[in-house]
Amino acid sequence: MSFKRACIGLLGIVLSMALLAYLFRLPLTSWYLTPMLSKNGVALHCVDWSLTRKLDLNIEKLCLTYQGQQIELAGIIANKQQVSVSRANLIVSGLTNKQQPDASQTEFKKLTLVLPEQRPLISIEQLDVVSPFTDTPVRLAIHEKRLNHFTVSRDLNADVAISNYEVKANIALDDKIAERFIELPKDSHFISESQLRFDGITIAIESVINANYQHAFEQCELSFTTQGQASAKYQLNQQHLYADLSALQNQLSANRDCLNTIADQQHQSFIEAQFPLNWQLQIEQPVTVEGERLSVPIVKLLTTEGQSEVTVSNTTLSLLDPLASLNSQVGIDFISRDIDEFKLSAHLNEKNVTADFQLSLDSHPAFLDFKADGIQVSGKLSVNELLSKPTVGKLTADVSAKNVLLADLKITEFTSHIDTQLSDEQHLSAKVSSQAKSINYNEIQVLKINNELSVNSDLSVGELFADIDAKTTAAQLITPKITLNKLSIVTNALQSRALQATHHVFADGLEALVSHHMSKVAHPFELVIPEQAIAKFNPIISQFEPLVTITDGVVSGIIKGDVNLQQAKGDIRIAKLAALYNDYLANDFNVDIEGAFNSGQLNIVPTKFTLNELRAGAVVKKVQGRLNLDNNEPCVSKVTGHVLGGSFVVNQFCPLLDSQTVTAKFENIDASKLVTLDAESGISLSGRLAGTLPVTINKQGIAVKQGQLVNQGEGKLLITNNAGFEAVKAQQQELSTTLSLLENLAIKQLKSSVDLKPDGWLHLGVNLQGYNEQQQQAVNFNYNHEENVFTLLRALRLSDEITQRVEKEYAKKGSNNG
Repeated sequence: MSFKRACIGLLGIVLSMALLAYLFRLPLTSWYLTPMLSKNGVALHCVDWSLTRKLDLNIEKLCLTYQGQQIELAGIIANKQQVSVSRANLIVSGLTNKQQPDASQTEFKKLTLVLPEQRPLISIEQLDVVSPFTDTPVRLAIHEKRLNHFTVSRDLNADVAISNYEVKANIALDDKIAERFIELPKDSHFISESQLRFDGITIAIESVINANYQHAFEQCELSFTTQGQASAKYQLNQQHLYADLSALQNQLSANRDCLNTIADQQHQSFIEAQFPLNWQLQIEQPVTVEGERLSVPIVKLLTTEGQSEVTVSNTTLSLLDPLASLNSQVGIDFISRDIDEFKLSAHLNEKNVTADFQLSLDSHPAFLDFKADGIQVSGKLSVNELLSKPTVGKLTADVSAKNVLLADLKITEFTSHIDTQLSDEQHLSAKVSSQAKSINYNEIQVLKINNELSVNSDLSVGELFADIDAKTTAAQLITPKITLNKLSIVTNALQSRALQATHHVFADGLEALVSHHMSKVAHPFELVIPEQAIAKFNPIISQFEPLVTITDGVVSGIIKGDVNLQQAKGDIRIAKLAALYNDYLANDFNVDIEGAFNSGQLNIVPTKFTLNELRAGAVVKKVQGRLNLDNNEPCVSKVTGHVLGGSFVVNQFCPLLDSQTVTAKFENIDASKLVTLDAESGISLSGRLAGTLPVTINKQGIAVKQGQLVNQGEGKLLITNNAGFEAVKAQQQELSTTLSLLENLAIKQLKSSVDLKPDGWLHLGVNLQGYNEQQQQAVNFNYNHEENVFTLLRALRLSDEITQRVEKEYAKKGSNNG
């Protein structure tokens, strides 16, 4: 009995202890499991379990944390063969970027799982994974086929194998599965098979990818395809991503219909010829991310033919602020049918770009409004704030072309150097230096042109103000009517609301100053001709009349007007002008011209001019008259002067009229100066003459019809020792007595008709009435004489006095040309 009672008592104690243990199972479980799990880096937060009637373990709730990841399990039925979880939640955290190490955050460690060699297989009917990678939880179903080998289904299909130190997973993805996690572009498709390895610190992925994306707008369809292998590693503690995409084959292409979006057929043909529709993208070296910093060593975009490529290298940026932190180098080497070569080497440093470029073209695109060949462009460029408000900080460029044709303007062997700079204070400075062998515009040609242009402006004031300085030189300006040499134009200008400019012009030693103010409503100008030697015009005048040479005198003037209104007024002063025409000589010509130009018509008010001396065989002195110009028609009127001891007056002469008659009247002409050829002729005539010569000027030449000469008062004719006269008397004895009456004749009346033909032949019909006192005989003598007046005048002009003066003035010519 005692033994029986003892056994019952012992059984009661055991049952009581078992009952107490069951009643306090939760704290006991926590007390037992917490230190054991802690050794493996697992923290137990909650546990609630009980036994079923079949003595299966029923865990209603279990909360664990491993390396910062939280998992909640509910509805667990466990026995020796199977652990079945009806639902579970996994919260993935601690994967966000860390700017600074934080001791409070969990540091990931290598997996050191203690996996039992025998345990029940696990099955999870529903696992919801919450992570920063997806907007909504990922729902999975997990079934363990054999120990530590799992099959994952529902939102993701994968095979997972777990060992003590590593988790392996084979995952198959396509665009339909991916759309459950992220929003994909429309018309994008992909298939990938990936192998994932995780050792607690590093996630390694190796994938086989086949993907394509198409985007269409209007009739243009763009596509991107990629296929091949890719691998990546992500280190959780250092947050270092390493991705090798070099084995991927990436293709960018556009269909032919994209060119149809370009309306202009010439533009379309040019782009089709230059830019291939198919390109390859190569990522030759691994891409890395350390913390928030992304690094891409080299990316190439190549044409399928391999002639052109774009290389982007040494690219780095911060994922927190990509645009502000972007650093990269870009190289472009482009060749096409019409582009011989285009090279660009650019460096982007936090929104600022510096670049070297070079372009070579045999000819420019045909659709442009000008033509050019042999085009070369090279230079350097810096751009600030490229990704926000691009501003060109500095540009240096050299441009050249063999030939440029713009409408009727043709330029040969053109070169230009451009240098512009914009400071941080928004001060813009630009310098352009250009040269050309020749510029042709219609029938105008300019040779050996050089231009230096500088512009300075302050862009910070809100309104454009620019100071412009320029100097242009040319060896020659050739037109059908005139050629100018040694041209130079110095320009100073201010551009504000209107352009105000001053041009200092030099040509063949001539000088002029032009200032103008150009706006939308008016364009007033002022032309100032400083006082200068008129002899400087000789190179210009010689082109119109080679026999004319200016030897003395000065010119000055000022002209004011408006280009838009085609109106101008001016005053031109010429003083002490001396000039030679062949062996004609004019001395001391003076005039002060006031004129006006309006709507294509030039008018000069009647202006007095004076000429002190004109030598043209006969010496003409103290000439004066009035000069005027009416509707572009120049005329001189009321011209008076002294000649051959008398005076003359001309009513009016208009040199541009095709046909006109000019009446010249003479008074008190000294007959001795008119008739006597030289001191040894033996013939002399004294007295005074007057006359009227109606001079007709037309296309045939100069003619005089029905001109008259008459005597003023008595005169005297003396013939002594004239061999010709004596010979006539000897040959014609019957006239000897009559002719001898002329040898000493007092002239009472002289009348002469004057007719001059355009070929220079002069006909004089002379009637002499007088009295020979020695022979006490009245004389009525008629005489006709013909002589070429041009030859006569030429003989007069070649007298010693004129010849000496001509030589003297020609000698002065050399010193006055400059």
